[in-house]
Amino acid sequence: MDFENVLLYSARLQLNNNRTWFHENHSDYEKARKDFLGFLDMFRFVLSEEVPDIAESIMYMESKEWMYRIARDMRFHKNGPPYNPAFRAYISSDKKSWLPIGYFLRLYPGDSCFGTGLWCETTQKMNDIRSYISENFIEFVNIINETGIVISGDKLKSVPRGFSADDPAAEYIKMKNWMIMYFIPDDDIGTFEEFSEYLMHYVRKIEPMRQFLLKAAKHSQNKNKRPDFEW
Repeated sequence: MDFENVLLYSARLQLNNNRTWFHENHSDYEKARKDFLGFLDMFRFVLSEEVPDIAESIMYMESKEWMYRIARDMRFHKNGPPYNPAFRAYISSDKKSWLPIGYFLRLYPGDSCFGTGLWCETTQKMNDIRSYISENFIEFVNIINETGIVISGDKLKSVPRGFSADDPAAEYIKMKNWMIMYFIPDDDIGTFEEFSEYLMHYVRKIEPMRQFLLKAAKHSQNKNKRPDFEW
């Protein structure tokens, strides 16, 4: 089993991104979708062996719950093409939420990627994460140095109000989201088994930082949790 159907269909949809073509070739989409979901079903077991907190939350989910819709919400793309030709998934118990932090996969010819990250929907939560990074910066930077990962994301021009420009963590405090993303050459997308191990190489690099960001996110939750509120 490999990704030939997935990548070929994505390329064809990019060239024919309209509703008429999509419906006329819907059976091809279903085949590609089935292959993508088949890989996710396989990958869950490989991932779960090394990431137990994800395993607990996803093991009994259907893989289609992680996959994003291929049709765009035209309220936000009024003048754009109706479909996103990439096959995308967020392997988490809730792909719509900033928590829990899972793993993101996009397959598209010439622009595939895999990784994780932390996005916050409010400024208050962003500032909570910034404070946690500042207070635990030695642990944060040690993870970066030991794993060789690169943190990327949208960034402010200067540190936000309430933080010091002299803080050793200043460049990370400027960030509005914190992502670790690896781009995947087409030649590295082989059989399901090969690709599973390929992605696990990155999981092992990323996992210490995902755990750090998860602690930061949980710290933010607990900090803003009302005493009488039950999650």
